[in-house]
Amino acid sequence: MKTLVLVGGGHAHLHCLEQLKDGFSEDWRVLLISPSPYQYYSGMFSGFTEGAYSLEDIRIDLKKLCRKVGAIFIEDSIAAVHAQDKELVGAEGKIYLYDLASFDIGSRSDIPETARNYVRSIKPNYHFPEQLMQTRESAHPVVVGGGASGVELAFSILAWRKQQGLPPNLALFSSTSLLAGQGRSASKKIEDIAVRKNLTFFSDVSIQEIDEVSVTTSAGKSYPQSDVLWLTGPKSAELFSASNLPTDRDGFLLVNDTLQSVQWPEIFGAGDCITIDRYPELAKNGVYAVRQGPVLWKNLKNSLSNDKLQSFAPQKRYVSILSTGGGEAFLSYGAQQFHGTIPWKLKQRIDRKFMKRYKDLYE
Repeated sequence: MKTLVLVGGGHAHLHCLEQLKDGFSEDWRVLLISPSPYQYYSGMFSGFTEGAYSLEDIRIDLKKLCRKVGAIFIEDSIAAVHAQDKELVGAEGKIYLYDLASFDIGSRSDIPETARNYVRSIKPNYHFPEQLMQTRESAHPVVVGGGASGVELAFSILAWRKQQGLPPNLALFSSTSLLAGQGRSASKKIEDIAVRKNLTFFSDVSIQEIDEVSVTTSAGKSYPQSDVLWLTGPKSAELFSASNLPTDRDGFLLVNDTLQSVQWPEIFGAGDCITIDRYPELAKNGVYAVRQGPVLWKNLKNSLSNDKLQSFAPQKRYVSILSTGGGEAFLSYGAQQFHGTIPWKLKQRIDRKFMKRYKDLYE
């Protein structure tokens, strides 16, 4: 019997597991290897932070899901890949043989070495609940990173603190304008919203020094901190480079537009852990990971039968909805932006529908 190993429970692999409900070849078995029995949905992190969702609302039970669809769940982390021998090595040295392997393990936060002893990260995402709850209750929480994650969680922490009657002693630091990746118009509007909601933020500054009680910026000013949530750009896990697999310059697994390793045809990947050689600047976000799911599954199946593989082509524009706390959200699509209660309700509907799709398979 041949073996397909899915490493990580990200968006694309959830889609693959969903397809197993209709049956799979009796000549193949499917393994899912993940360091946690739960996969947490980042789209609902802000709602959990603010208290709109419970812990159960934002996570999928991978063990139950696998049992229901006929896959084998293994709680482990992959520490090395021996591509020549088609072997995966677990954290404690256990060997997993594969005929096809696919990686959907997300990314890590790019934390400077000098800051690692003083900051928290929500990646891997099963660390999120514990890290977040400690940060939001802290006396002087600091969020570093002006991208979507940093902005959204800063707003949500602030909203939760207001609900609890805690001082709004939160500061957000960004090396660019807020949401710079979404364009100048979106940056201006989100910064206007931050001012209106009394979110203290500092744009176009970076953190140069950090100790137990303060952060010092590139402008030479120091600010108090009791807990730092570090949410700057993505960083690859060391797994791929350490295993001598082809990667981009930042260590992300390099695949072609069929989501297949450019060197090893038995290895596939999707989500934030990969870079597609044809689209090297493609942003690493959940939107593309979700869209890659059907392509990945089709190509894994076609590889089993030696059929032609399908190419993944990312859409040029997509809807982004970020919670701004207090039952409001900021929606952007191209040059169009909207803020208020309607985008928040739309975001809730989309997120709940996504989770229901997978939870209904085993609940």
